[in-house]
Amino acid sequence: MNHLSQSQYLDLAEQALRAVENAADAADIDSRRDGSVLNLELDNGEQVIINLQSPVQELWLASKSGAYHFRCEDGRWLDTREGRSFGELLCVAVSEQGGPRLQLDPALG
Repeated sequence: MNHLSQSQYLDLAEQALRAVENAADAADIDSRRDGSVLNLELDNGEQVIINLQSPVQELWLASKSGAYHFRCEDGRWLDTREGRSFGELLCVAVSEQGGPRLQLDPALG
């Protein structure tokens, strides 16, 4: 169970989304933000979608390789099933769908 206040969760989640937006810009990936949803569109038309789930204090990642839920544990976003990092699974999702390598903030894993 998370022990974050709602404002702590929102701050950390927003930091994560901004980090992904910055990495997408650096990799020349189109990104579009609509509220709590960030859509990455690759040159081949494939998409990776990240969204905040405030009621359960999670980040969700959806791609062709699967759907993942992440909770912030000790400052890192970790997959609720296997404990893999958000950054690792995001990079795999983008790569598997034909996108360029993302250079993410090390805090995202």
